[in-house]
Amino acid sequence: MTSIRYFVVIPSSFSPKAAMSTMVAYASVICSLVLGALIIDKGQCVLWINGHNHPILDTFFKVITNLGDGLIFLPIILILLFVQFRFALMAVMLMAGNALMVSLFKRVLFYGLERPRTFLGENLLHFVPGVEVYGINSFPSGHTATAFSAALFIAFLNGNKRIRILALFTAGLVAYSRMYLAQHFLIDVAGGAVIGTSVTYILWLVFKNIHNPKWMTMKLSLPQKSARTGSESATNHTA
Repeated sequence: MTSIRYFVVIPSSFSPKAAMSTMVAYASVICSLVLGALIIDKGQCVLWINGHNHPILDTFFKVITNLGDGLIFLPIILILLFVQFRFALMAVMLMAGNALMVSLFKRVLFYGLERPRTFLGENLLHFVPGVEVYGINSFPSGHTATAFSAALFIAFLNGNKRIRILALFTAGLVAYSRMYLAQHFLIDVAGGAVIGTSVTYILWLVFKNIHNPKWMTMKLSLPQKSARTGSESATNHTA
């Protein structure tokens, strides 16, 4: 259990300075994505990223994009059950919150918005074998929302600077993979990053400032053999 707890830091130990630097980093990345989406033609951006392809990159981004699947929260939830129920509950609510927000935008507010495959045409794009490329409901990128949400959540749980940087870098790779695989435009991944980051930050503030019932501070424990059982076994072995 020591290895599990290494990745989780009690919120009080996450200094205001570290929290501020983390949010500044995420805000900077998001602003860059939004600014890029406003300046660069969305079709040309995808064509450039998708056009710089290679078999090795095909395999890499085909794998890395799965880190943006909503189910990525399931192993996180399982691990956090052995750390503190409060954190596990937060992960559950993050998974549900992101899914709800993405579905609202994708299937209600911006339903039917064309993805690169439909907008640009199949002849101009490179498709990675084994990857199903969709045609509509482009905005926002659900994978990017999940990736940024999980990355910021991990950053809040762990004050280690290297872990925080690695989490944000991985989220960026997921966002890039969505354009490389011709699934989304830059504006889509920018929107996903905004949603994932916002949902996580708001939920973290809520949980940080509300009163936590006793059960929320509890955790699961793995069954361990008692010292008495071990000594009895040793006695029987030498008898």
